[in-house]
Amino acid sequence: MNARWLWAAVAVVLLGVLALVLLRPEPMLSPGPLQAAHADLTGDCFACHQPFRGSRAERCITCHQVDRIGRYTTSGAPIAASGTEPKVPFHQHLLAQNCMACHAEHQGRAMQHPAAHFSHTLLEPGIRGDCLACHRKPQDSLHATIAGDCQQCHSQEQWRPAQFEHARFFLLEGVHRTSCATCHTGQDFKQYTCFGCHEHSPARIRAEHDEEGITDIDNCVECHRSADDEHHGRRDD
Repeated sequence: MNARWLWAAVAVVLLGVLALVLLRPEPMLSPGPLQAAHADLTGDCFACHQPFRGSRAERCITCHQVDRIGRYTTSGAPIAASGTEPKVPFHQHLLAQNCMACHAEHQGRAMQHPAAHFSHTLLEPGIRGDCLACHRKPQDSLHATIAGDCQQCHSQEQWRPAQFEHARFFLLEGVHRTSCATCHTGQDFKQYTCFGCHEHSPARIRAEHDEEGITDIDNCVECHRSADDEHHGRRDD
């Protein structure tokens, strides 16, 4: 008899909890407040969540049309008209419409699922190497002369630090403070030439270096790290 009462009490408690979850889902289940942009949805959990299935991208894109994200508000007003600089649209190039792969809600202290870091592997292969399709070119004196592939110096994991440390290979000082295109022709920064400025001819340089037993005259910076004689000599790697 006591066991029956015990199971009945357990059932009543479980039913009560289930009723509270269905009738008052926010205080029962919410890990924290919504972001300010979604504050008007507070209390309406089912605007984004499906019972027993969680949040789904299908719910997100009913308000956020993928090809308009970053350019228009959810009400259809152009973002530029509001005085805010529009973001470069790239969501239409995602492999899958999985909003939760990068975004999370409930930004309170009890937030359980922090936003994931964006990964370029989420993009279609054809767009991954076209950095300028999504990123604005830095407006500094260095990048103003560059129109090549960003990945020659930068990785897709982080912008800084750049992969290439110029001072380690050749010091840009004195007369060598010049534009990148002077030495790196054709926007190919994996190659360089010294013959664009110097009066040497390849034949003359080859003859002079043959006397020293040096056959590679294309890799000048292997021995010449700058115009300063103190820096001549092979670098230590």
